[in-house]
Amino acid sequence: MLKRIPQSLHRLQRPQRIDERILGIAALLVGALAISYAAPVAQNSNNNQSAFPATVCPAKLGDGTTTAFLPKYRTSVRHVVKKSVSFYKSLSALENINSSALLVDSNPGTTFALNNSGGGIGTAICEAGNADQWFLGGSGGLTSKAQLDIVNSGLSPALVDITGYSSKQALPVISVSIPANSDRTVFVDALVPGDDSVALHVVTRAGRVTSFLFDQRKKGLHSLGSDLVNSQLSPSTKVVIPTVLQSSSGKVSSTFRVLVPGNLDANIKLTMNSGDGAFTPVGFDGRTIAHGQVVDIPLADLTSTTPMSVVVESDQPVVASVLTAFTGADFAWATPVSQLSQLTMNFTGLSPKFVFTGTDINVGVKWKNSNGKSMSAQISGSDIAFWNPGTGGIRTITFTADPKKPVYAGTIIRNGSGGQLAYLPLSAGAVLEKSTLPIVDVHALSR
Repeated sequence: MLKRIPQSLHRLQRPQRIDERILGIAALLVGALAISYAAPVAQNSNNNQSAFPATVCPAKLGDGTTTAFLPKYRTSVRHVVKKSVSFYKSLSALENINSSALLVDSNPGTTFALNNSGGGIGTAICEAGNADQWFLGGSGGLTSKAQLDIVNSGLSPALVDITGYSSKQALPVISVSIPANSDRTVFVDALVPGDDSVALHVVTRAGRVTSFLFDQRKKGLHSLGSDLVNSQLSPSTKVVIPTVLQSSSGKVSSTFRVLVPGNLDANIKLTMNSGDGAFTPVGFDGRTIAHGQVVDIPLADLTSTTPMSVVVESDQPVVASVLTAFTGADFAWATPVSQLSQLTMNFTGLSPKFVFTGTDINVGVKWKNSNGKSMSAQISGSDIAFWNPGTGGIRTITFTADPKKPVYAGTIIRNGSGGQLAYLPLSAGAVLEKSTLPIVDVHALSR
């Protein structure tokens, strides 16, 4: 009886060992499963990517030529036509634009278009698709041939709403559909008929749309010039127009155009900065502007030996611009710009004059001259500063400004005789966009 006791104990210990093994295997499985759940999430939680969107240049408008100044040689581009979505490499930093708009592939540089039509020139920043654009320029009068070019660079149909403003009121909204990968032109005199004072608000409801306003004027067979009117920011209580050309001889006339799109009248103040000092024109210190109407006010008796900048301060959000006109020759629309930060552009073959405005101007410039030599400069000043790279033109140029010290900048481009004029805002055509990549999660496999 005593010999059987160890055998019975052995039989009792065997199930206990089996239970321990089962518990150990279960613990390993639970640990492995916990690691498989946690590891992919921890490794991919910050998986982001950044890129610049593609930008669009306007089609050839008017009776002349349009050229895109690309940031560099061999930039990927394609024309916005229904039967083609293939990009090709540009053969130079200049690309001629035919009847179709031009799509420039994503890159950190800024492209602009130069139009030469009707005895005048005009420039416009090539922009990425913008859902909300304001244009304060053009005319619906008898002498006007102004047209709005609406470009849908996407691969699906687009729809935009256009609200026109006249000197009396806001007009009913007009909806326009644009087929995929194409553009459509609408004449301004069909949107705001018979009125010389015009503003347009273009809102994209669907699609990837960028719009451009081309202003050309004729009197009979005589051309009065042309210009591309750059779109501007949303209405704001502070608007800065960095470049307005004025002549001490009085051969240049200027007209201030303003719109208060809200439901309340605005009290505005204008400050004009020039190399001769800063001043407020008579009648522009606390002037009341009626809402919902486009108001044109001549800037009379302005004489200056230098270009000027215009700062508009208002108690209600406004949009504004300044029209510069050479009598019977050419005209140009000066439009507001956003704050300058870092910007790279190509001006191959041009010798523009740069104007900077701000309380404390401190801008670094690096450029290549016509011979390809790298050079640099520092522009500083208060209220307004001017810079010209000299004769012979420049190639690529990069501006760098301190974001803590707001500076606004633009260029004045003139032909050899000086009779043709264009303003180009120094603003980026596209900003860096960030997106989050899809995260692979093992949880999806367990469901």
